[in-house]
Order: sequence, then structure tokens, then C-alpha cells
Amino acid sequence: MRLLVAVDLDVAARAAAAGSTHALASGIATAGAPVPVRWVQPEQLHFTLRFLEEVSEGQAESVRRALSIPWKTGAFSASLAGLDLFPFSGALRVIWLGMQEGREQMSALKHELEHRLVSVGFESDTRQFRVHLMLVRLNRTGALSACGLRTIFSRHRPETARWVVDHVTLYESRMSYRRTTHHVVESTMLAAS
Repeated sequence: MRLLVAVDLDVAARAAAAGSTHALASGIATAGAPVPVRWVQPEQLHFTLRFLEEVSEGQAESVRRALSIPWKTGAFSASLAGLDLFPFSGALRVIWLGMQEGREQMSALKHELEHRLVSVGFESDTRQFRVHLMLVRLNRTGALSACGLRTIFSRHRPETARWVVDHVTLYESRMSYRRTTHHVVESTMLAAS
């Protein structure tokens, strides 16, 4: 099975992020340039802390046990930030929303998660951690450049949404020919703030 560890949004933050998705879709359609995309469905939106690829049943159980230990990182307030693109150079692959308030706490949470995963046999994730909420995966950019996409971004101000991050969720990621879906394995509460 494929697992990922993530931070969820509340209902209001999810609606705000979905509003950005609709604004992007409208802006891309208005630009008239074909951009083959896969939109992330609102119910699938989350901030990924770590994607674990394929794991065995035994590894999955080890991850569940590691996440069930009480967290040192406390619950914290978070808010959505502006839109951006990955990667920063080369062929574009992802349009995402950032996090304004709560970035430092997310980094601390990621750091604590990495220690837990290393303790149960996973290698440490050495890539730079960027707090982001993927909205769109681009199959290829077609006729619309990064500059064209950034022009669309400049016309959109994401709705302000604040929520409390008080738990971490372990998801199973299931792929089909149509789309990828994420199913909750379990959630664990962060320390009381």
C-alpha cells in the first residue's frame, strides 16, 4: 500500500482552497491556451508532510505505532497564503497554495515526524520541505507558460482562511486510471497548545 502523512484543513479552509481552484480553472479557460491538468478534488486537499510510497503491511503497522505516540508539537493556528508553481525552473508540474501563519510549526511537525519514521526503519527525507497544498497537477503546460500562469495568479487573491491544526492524518493513497484518492487510515491528535 502507498501511505502518506498529512495535515488536514477544516471546512472553511477547504472551501477557500476550492475557491482558488475554481478561480484558476476560470482564468486558464479565459486565457484560451490548452493546459492539460488534473484538479485535486476538494475532499482530497491536504498539506503532505511525507509520502511513503509503497510499504508492506508490517511497515504500515510500524508507521501507525510511531504516529500513535503522543506528539510534542502542539496544536497551532494556520492560514492559507498565495499561489505558486513547482518546480521553480524547468517544466511546470504543480500549482499550489502556501501556508502563511503556521509555517514554522509545520516545519517543527515535519521534523518530529521524520524522527519517528527513522526510528521505525525509514530513511530520513533530505529534500527541502516546502509547506504547500497541491491544487493542480499539470500534465504539460501546453501553450501557457509560467509567466502566463503567474499573470492568472496575479488576478486572484486567495480567500483568507484560518483554522487550527490539531491532528495528523495517515492516509492510504489509491491510484486508478482516473485519479488518485486518499483514504484515512487513522488520525492522531497533537499536544494541547
